[in-house]
Amino acid sequence: MRKDELRSLVANLLPKYEEIERFHSRVIDSAIEKGLNEFYNLVFLRNPHELQRYTYGIGYTTAIAVAYEATTHLYYSDYPAAYHPIPIPDKASGVRRISTPVQGGILFHPMDSREFDLVTNGAYVDYVTSTIGYIPRRTRVEFYNIPASVIASGIRMDCLIPFSEYADTEIVLTPELTGDEGTGLIERILSLLAQIKPTELFENKQLEESK
Repeated sequence: MRKDELRSLVANLLPKYEEIERFHSRVIDSAIEKGLNEFYNLVFLRNPHELQRYTYGIGYTTAIAVAYEATTHLYYSDYPAAYHPIPIPDKASGVRRISTPVQGGILFHPMDSREFDLVTNGAYVDYVTSTIGYIPRRTRVEFYNIPASVIASGIRMDCLIPFSEYADTEIVLTPELTGDEGTGLIERILSLLAQIKPTELFENKQLEESK
């Protein structure tokens, strides 16, 4: 479903208050985003590999550049300004897949910071030759063992991105979880919004006080 269609669906399922829309579109978007983030984590608990179905491809048209940071001696790629992956409780976090612009025989494998420290200081560091390690951070991805050819070509990523970062006309793929896994996405979003109490209009308050 398109982003604007999903927002419209939620807005039209909400009860109206005195013929006035109760919620600003940004409030609705925030509720949808929270509901989706919860559902992505539920999908992860069911089967982490399923998250790939809901990822957003970044760097497919123009590759994401790989840069070098002299102060830390790290190679890294910044997330494009419009995209910030959703945190997921495993090493890949919201960066579910990285590859070269042209699909080849180079494998990227997620790592955590502890593993990065161990592999760069351990006895087996020189044995890792065909795999590039990547560590998702808050604003960028850092790399271990990245060859010059990939530094020159750049990379592409498949990321889970928040609802707010989709354009209105883009398709947002939403998980469908029911039964033992809890309520559906729309029900959860409406439940979140129902916790926001309606504003009491001044005219209605005066009317009640005059009775």
